[in-house]
Amino acid sequence: MTFAGILLSAMQRLTPLTTLTSLSAKLTDAKLGALTQFLIKSFIKQFKIDLTECADPDPTHYATFNEFFTRKLKDGARPLGSGALTMPADGTLGMAGPVTSGRLIQAKGIDYSLLSLLGGLKDDATPFAHGWYATVYLSPANYHRVHIPADGILVKTVHIPGRLFPVGRRNIAYVEDLYTKNERLVCFFKGSVGDFAVILVGAALVGSIATVWGGTVVRRSNIEVTYFNDNAPSFKQGDEIGLFKYGSTVITLWPSSAPAPRAELTVGQSVLVRTALTN
Repeated sequence: MTFAGILLSAMQRLTPLTTLTSLSAKLTDAKLGALTQFLIKSFIKQFKIDLTECADPDPTHYATFNEFFTRKLKDGARPLGSGALTMPADGTLGMAGPVTSGRLIQAKGIDYSLLSLLGGLKDDATPFAHGWYATVYLSPANYHRVHIPADGILVKTVHIPGRLFPVGRRNIAYVEDLYTKNERLVCFFKGSVGDFAVILVGAALVGSIATVWGGTVVRRSNIEVTYFNDNAPSFKQGDEIGLFKYGSTVITLWPSSAPAPRAELTVGQSVLVRTALTN
């Protein structure tokens, strides 16, 4: 690791990012009138947001910054692709490929444990031990709702508390085991491609993670497992399942019996939700 990388990593471990995130959440959820409108309009200008994609393209209709940040897209803005699995989010493709020896690649020269990612239970990791994965990073400019990559029934969720390191490109390259250090919500499904999982990874300044079945995920100090039995929600490929209140990462896991990621996908490529992840 370079000196710059060591310095960046050390500063982030010493900085109270949880406190900053909490303050950010309060600010962006507050109805601040003219200040809210100033923040929204500045954000649109800085990140060149295409308002024509929004279900409501008028920025003055949003009472808080987070209402705008988690804006919905208009019908037809993201048509469903033809793959067995589709992209869970708009963003940048980090990595996509096989799980090898129980580990996933985070960046060149850095990998991390499948078992740790999922919370430490071997039975949860077994279906994906020789399977496939794809990582999509969401920048602040992206659409921030997460959609299911295949038809599925929710089996259980595992909320794993953790740190809130930023998940930008520099951190991915410098902070080892980043995705197993940060807070995350692991959603396990049974569906059209077999067992699969969608992991929503928290990050610095992510005000919260929310799901369509449970609302905002409450941050806690211990792992919490929730099982879904008779009341298990089911989803069709491309349905919305959750959202982030700032940039973060979505990791998809699926079994070796399902198709591999499309060969033409490349690291650093911009991807759109609901487009083909596999053939």
